[in-house]
Amino acid sequence: MRVKPLVSNFIPPEIKHDSAGMDIYFQEDTELRAGCDNVVRLGFAAEVPHGFVALLLPRSSAGIKGIGLRNTVGVIDSDYRGEWIAHISVDELDSNTRDTVLSYRRGERAIQAIIVPVRYETIELSDELSDTDRGQGGFGSTGK
Repeated sequence: MRVKPLVSNFIPPEIKHDSAGMDIYFQEDTELRAGCDNVVRLGFAAEVPHGFVALLLPRSSAGIKGIGLRNTVGVIDSDYRGEWIAHISVDELDSNTRDTVLSYRRGERAIQAIIVPVRYETIELSDELSDTDRGQGGFGSTGK
């Protein structure tokens, strides 16, 4: 995947070991505040190959600290060429305050990207759908 640095002294994403996720590094010291939409510019643009999508997710070590993404998962389509940006949320660690702040130094990681294939479907309108055992059973219907 081609990556275009947008900041000086850029630390590129990196896949370590046989991990599925590509670690993305903070390009500058960053404070993440609870209850806020922490907009974090990731310092690069990239060329996700056609037929794939990049999914931005918190690293598991960051999730334990209460870090998530405001939109649950970031979707970077293969035709997007702008800067990658993460909207990061932080859980309030104390229910009586919104003073929780997590500090990250340049070069630390909290976000990862997973590149996965996309299946392009043709939408076909129909008056009927095929039958299944589940049918129209909704939330919790398969767990009883």
